[in-house]
Amino acid sequence: MNKSTIICLTLLLVLLLTATNTLSNPQNMIRISAGWFTMGSDNRAADQKPSHRVYLDTFEIGKYEVTNQEYYDFWKATGTHAPENFPPAHGVGLWPDRALEYPLHPVAGVSWYDAAAYTKWAGGRLPTEAEWEKAAAGPTDRLWPWGNALKAYANVWNGSDGYDDMVAPVGHYPKGKSYYGAMDMAGNVWEWTADWYSDVYYTYTSNKNPKGPEIGSWRVIRGGSWIDNINRCSTTFRLQLYPISRVSFVGFRLAQSVDSVE
Repeated sequence: MNKSTIICLTLLLVLLLTATNTLSNPQNMIRISAGWFTMGSDNRAADQKPSHRVYLDTFEIGKYEVTNQEYYDFWKATGTHAPENFPPAHGVGLWPDRALEYPLHPVAGVSWYDAAAYTKWAGGRLPTEAEWEKAAAGPTDRLWPWGNALKAYANVWNGSDGYDDMVAPVGHYPKGKSYYGAMDMAGNVWEWTADWYSDVYYTYTSNKNPKGPEIGSWRVIRGGSWIDNINRCSTTFRLQLYPISRVSFVGFRLAQSVDSVE
């Protein structure tokens, strides 16, 4: 092993340790207290109507999207659920090389089943669609996580921020944080939620801890990604995807229930 290889391996080890220490800890789960918020919008697409008040019990959600490093730890421990490989031109590279080269980037190329398996292994679950929207919009019904003004606070297709046509490291846009402090809930990668998708679900949904339709063909993804216009990255925008799909612009974040009563 030559000197340059040893230096590269040393730097890689430092990056991996940094990723684990900064992201894989309880401090990066944000607690969102029980209460009401307004879900949906009467001014946007039909599947976001009608806007309605929803009560959610206390829950926690990841401050960041699950990273390559975190998913790599799961993959090494279980030997299953490897993310799909994508051309390096999209900035994600081949698995597991991309986990080693970009440990702080959100994992992409995972199906809904991959994401659900990771969250179970990590002791949590995927957020419901309602939980995701409350974490993104807050109690003040923000159009984007940071507010109602159109700002360049997210990794979108025309951001001109050095991450065009590829994912960015998690937390790279601190001004884009949500009311509760969650990062990258607009842009970077779409995020799987637990719910089945229905375009008429809001017309009959429960107003307390809704969990989506009982059956369906697609799962809901939220938040937009690096390939999307900023208008598709709003807090209420809904999109559906087959749960077996593995694409380079979809990842996820962790959630968990809180048993204690506040």
